[in-house]
Amino acid sequence: MNKFSSWLVDRRRRIFVIMMLLTAFCAILIPKVKINTDMTKYLPDNSRMKQGLDLMTEEFGGLPANNQSNTVRVMFRAVPENEKTALLEELKKTPNADSVSFSPGSTRFERGDYTLFILNFSCGFFSREMREAESYISKNFTGRYDMVYCLDKTSQQGIPLWIVALAVILLIVILVVMSHSYLEPLLYLFAIGCAVVINLGTNIFLKDVAEVTFSISAILQLALSMDYSVILTGRFRQELEKDGDKEAAMKRAVSGAFSSIAGSSLTTVAGLLVLGFMSFKIGLDLGFVLAKGVFLSMVSIFTILPHLLLVFHGAVRKTEKKVPVIRTDALSRASYRGRRVIAAGFAVFFVLMLILKSSTGIAFTLLEPNDIDPVFPKENQIVLLYENGDEAAVNDMIPDLETDPSVNSVLSYPNTLGRSFTADELLELIDTSDIGVDIAVPPIAVKLIYSAAGKRGGSMTPAELLDYVTRTMGEDSAWSALLNQDMKDMLKTAPEMLEEAGGQLKGEKYSRMLISTNLPQESEETAAFMEKLTALGDGSLSGEYYLIGNTPMAYEMVGTFGGELNFISILTAAAIFIIVLVTFRSLAVPAVLILLIQSAVYATMVIMNLQGMKIYYIALLVVQSILMGATIDYAIVFTNYYREFRMEMEADRALAAAYRGSLHTILTSGLVLVSVTGIVGFAFSDPSVRQIVHTISKGSAVAVCLILFVLPGVLAALDRFIAPKGKR
Repeated sequence: MNKFSSWLVDRRRRIFVIMMLLTAFCAILIPKVKINTDMTKYLPDNSRMKQGLDLMTEEFGGLPANNQSNTVRVMFRAVPENEKTALLEELKKTPNADSVSFSPGSTRFERGDYTLFILNFSCGFFSREMREAESYISKNFTGRYDMVYCLDKTSQQGIPLWIVALAVILLIVILVVMSHSYLEPLLYLFAIGCAVVINLGTNIFLKDVAEVTFSISAILQLALSMDYSVILTGRFRQELEKDGDKEAAMKRAVSGAFSSIAGSSLTTVAGLLVLGFMSFKIGLDLGFVLAKGVFLSMVSIFTILPHLLLVFHGAVRKTEKKVPVIRTDALSRASYRGRRVIAAGFAVFFVLMLILKSSTGIAFTLLEPNDIDPVFPKENQIVLLYENGDEAAVNDMIPDLETDPSVNSVLSYPNTLGRSFTADELLELIDTSDIGVDIAVPPIAVKLIYSAAGKRGGSMTPAELLDYVTRTMGEDSAWSALLNQDMKDMLKTAPEMLEEAGGQLKGEKYSRMLISTNLPQESEETAAFMEKLTALGDGSLSGEYYLIGNTPMAYEMVGTFGGELNFISILTAAAIFIIVLVTFRSLAVPAVLILLIQSAVYATMVIMNLQGMKIYYIALLVVQSILMGATIDYAIVFTNYYREFRMEMEADRALAAAYRGSLHTILTSGLVLVSVTGIVGFAFSDPSVRQIVHTISKGSAVAVCLILFVLPGVLAALDRFIAPKGKR
């Protein structure tokens, strides 16, 4: 190790230049990294929904056409009837809006005093065109009939720069308070910042990166690896006091700090990489990118920071300041005297958290609350993909679904284009435009056509109707005179539109039913509806069928996530156990530390439940990995000091010395992790990302408290198993 550290320090200038060039190159690559917002891509290969989605893409090219537009909902209150049409016409003038949906009398658009209009866009939510549309709505309708509007976006555009700035400011404040020099925090941020840029840029070599991964990786990388800088700088300061030779001191510092930093990095990387064993592939995406970031931070600390500390050594000395000193003598005495009570209390606490955490609900989708959903619940569409041979059976299922109060509409080939309609039924279907063809024919003309075709009181399919009209128009000038030129032009293209609409519902081997519900994506009522739909499919369909959508994805994950979480928890604990076992060569130490951190995970879940919240499944997985991989390092630092001092002194004095030796490192790193994730989390509009970051903050705070107030007493109580051999 001495040779390697000497090589690093002797060639630090060339290494620094190489790292700067690599950072600049990766900065150029960041905008080119492909960000994926479609969580269905991460479904396991054996997932029924994944299989169905692949079949639907092959057969139809993806989701139904009416799912592909972006919508903005605009709601008004107490609008007079004679004003609704005027509002509709004004909304149609919204820049870049493709269309505006509104149907008078429909509960989809009118409920009590409230009126809803849905604007449909082809442009993206974060585009210049959408900003123009939003500006128009805000300028022209704010203050009119208590107008509120909502962009139905399910994601956010990366990380706003002000969030990054806020994170950096928080880091600087904490580090300035805890550092020996006002300049050191800037050097830390530069070194870790380069690693963050390299990590984000090297994501270009991946097929794509999940939006949630891209959103949180930079902030978590900063928070998780900042203590590496503190460890190396502290060691350099200690070595410099011996002889004053800067280069020699840096060589010894790199050599001496390598095992601590590498060990800390290894536990964090191991905890994160375990996520890759999830069948749900978001774990691999998230775990790999975060682990890569932590590893690159370690590389940056050994290749960039030594050069910076040597170049700015004089400036660092000139900006030195006092570090806060926290007295822990009373705490160490209380921990030692109450060691048996603390150990027994911890055992009870662990069991209690283990029992209570099972009452915490798991959420698989999180949506930003808005003022419109309580009045007009956002449509939740479920696709039933079935074999063409089951068309008759599907037709028998439709009445059961249409009479369900939670179902807005059911759209399939058997009950639209494949069904015969009376004149009144067809007019109702045309009015709602459910078949995807806008047939602008006056009601009187439709009834006359039915009468002339000998179908008065009878029925025709839409295709039969169009065929009759187009033939009659060519043969009978009287019928042709009933229609204006726009209607004639529309009817000429209607057969082609009808065929295209049919192609959206019926494919070569599979057909699909589109079920629009007013249910939330996740709830007890939604789960009950999914059970009903599954029972209908099992009882009615003879061939294979698949349920596709956000709700089916969540419903499927509910049945498998519990086993996945247990597997990941056990695997993470086993990996960390082995690393700590090799480090301490003791079975008792890794057992105590893992139980301590696992209890922090369980306590975090209980806290979420007490707050009346469900915990987002990715937040739970991340907090499991982060706490077990990163905060266990704080416990290792304290335990290492305790065992080291135990070689020279009695347990009570060793406990006090361990507090003095580890407190600064634990508080600095812990404050960074807790504060940055806790405060910056409020800046995210995406509820999923916000909860992930906040859960890490809560879990880290619990872990730090357990390490400072519980771990010392447990170590003292189990001293005969913890202390080095010969001192027990």
